[in-house]
Amino acid sequence: MPLIAMDDRIRLNVEADPDNGKPALLLTNALGSDMTMWEDQLPALREHFRVIRFDDRGHGGSDVPDTPYTIDRLGRDARSVLDAVGVESAHVVGLSKGGMVAAWLAANKPDYVEKLVICAAAPHLPPRDMWEGRAKTARNEGLTALVDAVIGRWFREGFRQAAPDKVARVRAMVLATPAEGYAACCEAIGEMDLRDDLGLIQAPTLVICGEHDAGAQPAKTREWVASIDGARMEVIRNAAHLCNVEQPAAFNAALLGFLTA
Repeated sequence: MPLIAMDDRIRLNVEADPDNGKPALLLTNALGSDMTMWEDQLPALREHFRVIRFDDRGHGGSDVPDTPYTIDRLGRDARSVLDAVGVESAHVVGLSKGGMVAAWLAANKPDYVEKLVICAAAPHLPPRDMWEGRAKTARNEGLTALVDAVIGRWFREGFRQAAPDKVARVRAMVLATPAEGYAACCEAIGEMDLRDDLGLIQAPTLVICGEHDAGAQPAKTREWVASIDGARMEVIRNAAHLCNVEQPAAFNAALLGFLTA
């Protein structure tokens, strides 16, 4: 997987399928995850699309700069990834923090986005001091102090009991996240407010949320639909935050039904 330099010389870990003539699709990731969070989607997506994935700055195999992160900065990273692999525009799918990044890209660099899918995210997630508290814990105590709470938010208890191998894989992914990268992205989410940008989004938009998502609750995710012209919403039943892992068949059906229409 190549390391591609951004405009501020930070290198991002990128995986892009070879140019196969299929439409391009960019995947953007959740806080505390890397590109492997999409493994359950890849076989279905690759039947129809050229898939492009990358690790955000401070995550996975990408550099961990000791500088402030913002959703704007992360969105410009996503744009630069498409530039680096020679893609002028793509369908963009993001989950949680990745959904916020995808929305920023669609609002601020609309020529890059064909269709937009925002999953398990909200345009504004206060209170800011909660995110600053998580950032402080990550820096002072590491991800081991946060991972149990993360897993509790990401999956229903029934799924944690029924699929321990999948949960263990995700847990290991969270623990492998550099503490500074996690903390800096917490601060980016804490100061994020995309509500005034939503009217700028012109791409056809689907919003996906888990029925039992305690963080980006269905009522909160409807803010996207209320402000983006023509946007529609799909609720994944029997799923919490990481609905693409907990209910991959239902998630993939909703995603492909929208993207291939």
